Amino acid sequence: MREFLKHEKRNIIISLTAAVIVSAVFTLGAAVKIYADNVQQGISQKVVRLHILANSNSYEDQQLKIVVRNKVLKMMSEKVKNAGSKAESIAILKDSMDDISLCAEKALNEEGCSFDVNVSLEKTLFPAKSYGNIYLPSGYYDALRIEIGKAEGHNWWCVMYPSLCLYSENNVEICDDEMRNILTSEEYSVVAGGEKPNIKFMAVEAVKGIESRFN
Repeated sequence: MREFLKHEKRNIIISLTAAVIVSAVFTLGAAVKIYADNVQQGISQKVVRLHILANSNSYEDQQLKIVVRNKVLKMMSEKVKNAGSKAESIAILKDSMDDISLCAEKALNEEGCSFDVNVSLEKTLFPAKSYGNIYLPSGYYDALRIEIGKAEGHNWWCVMYPSLCLYSENNVEICDDEMRNILTSEEYSVVAGGEKPNIKFMAVEAVKGIESRFN
């Protein structure tokens, strides 16, 4: 009997220890998920993306996408650059929808193309993307969406507000300052990186990746 009780006591201790460990893991996992969701949502509430979809994946259609991109950015970059907030940038884009559509159509017509163009503002799912030393996590963002023709080709995306669309190796510090000015210190600590994203960003992306598998 004594050996039996001793054995049962050991089993109870093992079970309780396992329960504590499992509970701790789930608690930590839940905390990390909440953190990742809050960070991504916080960032998405402060930026506006640009999403352009080509008619198809043919070389010609992909080149037309670039032509439209260049024309629209040339027209809109300075306007949006002067916005003092995401709300202001959204207002500017809403007021410019017809102009953006006409600009895209004119760009196509100049290339001898008559594809229809559909321009809208909507929430769009974006993958993780880097702009210089800035790494934006995947998730849903408000975006200016430009669909060319059937919009079945590879897409192109960037950040319209703050203006990171014209990122190049020569303006890394500008991109960095733009994001630092609009994000909280914690959000900025996630997106700021170097040649590679930092640990916080990778943790957020790991959580988002797990979420996407179950959605």
